[in-house]
Amino acid sequence: MGMSAQDKMLSVASRLGLTSLKDMQGTTRMVYDSQTTAALTHTFFKGASQRAFPLSNLGANGNQFQVNEALLVEKVGFFIPTAADGIAYTGLVGAALSVKFDLVIGNKTVLKDVSCELGGEQAFYNDGAVPSSVIDLEGVGILIPPQVEYYVIAKAYGTGTRVAASTRLGIYLFGTGALLNFNTTI
Repeated sequence: MGMSAQDKMLSVASRLGLTSLKDMQGTTRMVYDSQTTAALTHTFFKGASQRAFPLSNLGANGNQFQVNEALLVEKVGFFIPTAADGIAYTGLVGAALSVKFDLVIGNKTVLKDVSCELGGEQAFYNDGAVPSSVIDLEGVGILIPPQVEYYVIAKAYGTGTRVAASTRLGIYLFGTGALLNFNTTI
């Protein structure tokens, strides 16, 4: 029997010396960032504190969680902002794009050259009958601990051609989280 997401988060936190994380409020959490200027390479979450909602939901803390906050990443998804304001977006399907990316946590690359394919690798992700632009890490999960910077470097490319594509791009990280809970300390 495998470890639950909560057990994995607490186990890793304990190994990092974050013993108070077990007293925090468990939650489902999603962080996202988007860049509305077309480019061949996007670096997400770095400098996100300078991008207001709806371009990012990170706020003033930017690309690190506060003390006793964490995220066990279980899904990584990509989308395309349709305009510079970032309000509306579409999936990779309409643009026939796929994305290759690295996830870096605390200057350590924890996912390298991962490909999020449009309509491929159904064993890894499936959104009903239509292939989605999501990588599912359920059962594996990668912990982003408190006060450690993280970022993603992503490159879009044509699904059929494998040629680099300049596009707007956005990303979200979704999974089990911990939020600061004052009820245990006040």
